[in-house]
Amino acid sequence: MGESSLDAAQGRFSSKDDAQERADQIEAFRAELAQLEKEGVNPLTPAQLALLASHHDALLDRLAGEFDIDRTIAERRMSLGMRIASGFGAATLTAAVVSFVYQVWGSIPTAGQVVLLTAGPLAAIAVMIVAGTVERTRYVAAVMAMVACGAFVVQTLLIGQVFNLRSSPQPLLLWGLFAMAIAWPWRFVLPFALGILSLTFYVAALTFWWSGIAWASVIERPEPLMLTAMVLLPVVSRAPRELVTGARAVQLILILGPLLLLSGIAELSLLSWSASTIRLVYQLGAALAAVALITAGVRHAQDDVVVIGGLFAGAFLLTRFVDWWWDWMPRYLFFLVLAIVALGWIWALRVLRRHAAVRAA
Repeated sequence: MGESSLDAAQGRFSSKDDAQERADQIEAFRAELAQLEKEGVNPLTPAQLALLASHHDALLDRLAGEFDIDRTIAERRMSLGMRIASGFGAATLTAAVVSFVYQVWGSIPTAGQVVLLTAGPLAAIAVMIVAGTVERTRYVAAVMAMVACGAFVVQTLLIGQVFNLRSSPQPLLLWGLFAMAIAWPWRFVLPFALGILSLTFYVAALTFWWSGIAWASVIERPEPLMLTAMVLLPVVSRAPRELVTGARAVQLILILGPLLLLSGIAELSLLSWSASTIRLVYQLGAALAAVALITAGVRHAQDDVVVIGGLFAGAFLLTRFVDWWWDWMPRYLFFLVLAIVALGWIWALRVLRRHAAVRAA
């Protein structure tokens, strides 16, 4: 039994995700008992039911006090709304900070500019720490973490302009380390994912920079970015449970996005092969990646991987079908083929799910 499983078995929980999973189990258990009672099946005596209810209520109260879990569907919906609102607040507040800096930028001397740029991230971090200490849900702290990241990005960019520094990929490294340093202790998902994104771009950009090529070419030639994300994917998959989903999603997008582009636009490739060969290789790679991703997601019960793999498979098939058949096939036949493919896709997923259920049993 793993350490986190042992803690949960002893009533100790190391993260909000573990606590929420336990609360969901209690909710499902109570719903099943209620359904059994409606069907005339009463496996437990009133005394046993009272004991269970007392134990579960005490446990839920403790989890709510320690981790601010969602005990009902209504609370879960409210939490989703709060996360959306916090994301919107982070974006708008960061935009306000950036706009203010550019508004006053030309009216202050160089020393004042440096002080302003340095004070911005520090002030945001200070507010984040206070909010994270006072507020149990840490939504405000998460907003301030994003503001701190945005202020730090602005700081490095404008400091480079003030002192006329040579363009290099080093700011990407600083952004990634800063975001991860803020996210890790507090388990902030979005800053951590953005930090992983920045570090991946940095490693990929180094391959161009060391070769004497403009490092920004990593956007125009995405193969190093794709390969870097493939190498880092197993590493980020070992992140804490609260952070792994966002980090893994970033890496998968950085792998599948270039794969999708290269399967249709051979000119983006660094390979010296013919355009038709490059497209064929990446089309085969994209098809295999979609199947492997969905299979791995189902096998390991990773819903995020299944969703990303399914969306990628749909986007890949749609672009390929449009490229192959749109110009000469009647529209009704084109969409009929898509419908047949969708039905085949459903059948394949059902077979995959059946096999997964057999293995689980």
